[in-house]
Amino acid sequence: GDVISLDFLCGSPAGELRSAKVAQPKQRLGTWLATRMPERLAKALAGGLAMTEPLGTFRDRDLDIAEGRLRDWQILPDGTEGFAKAEVTAGGVDTRDLSSRTMMATAVPGLYFIGEAVDVTGWLGGYNFQWAWASGVAAAQAIADQHGRA
Repeated sequence: GDVISLDFLCGSPAGELRSAKVAQPKQRLGTWLATRMPERLAKALAGGLAMTEPLGTFRDRDLDIAEGRLRDWQILPDGTEGFAKAEVTAGGVDTRDLSSRTMMATAVPGLYFIGEAVDVTGWLGGYNFQWAWASGVAAAQAIADQHGRA
């Protein structure tokens, strides 16, 4: 029941949308975002912001508001379809971009990925659950060690 806040521009400097507007005013937000994330997600976020026109058509104030939303995108999970409908996903963060010991992203210190957010797929029958739990433990242990709590 808790709201989840996602930062889709993690690690990028403030005012990046204004800079993109100046550099490529004919580029659309969805196209710009697609250089940083999967295209379907980028297009969905741009549509959710009602920003489907070229960046050059937006006022700087509107771009600042959109950037704020992208840095604090809030979602409220509303449940699941239960264990009977649970499936495994494919794709995710490439394991080459993570520490195998801590699950921390090599390019973004302090950012961890676990479970099905990582491109690891196992057979049905509990293997994916085991991976999710084991990777979660590895990340949690690394975070606790980092903060002096073991």
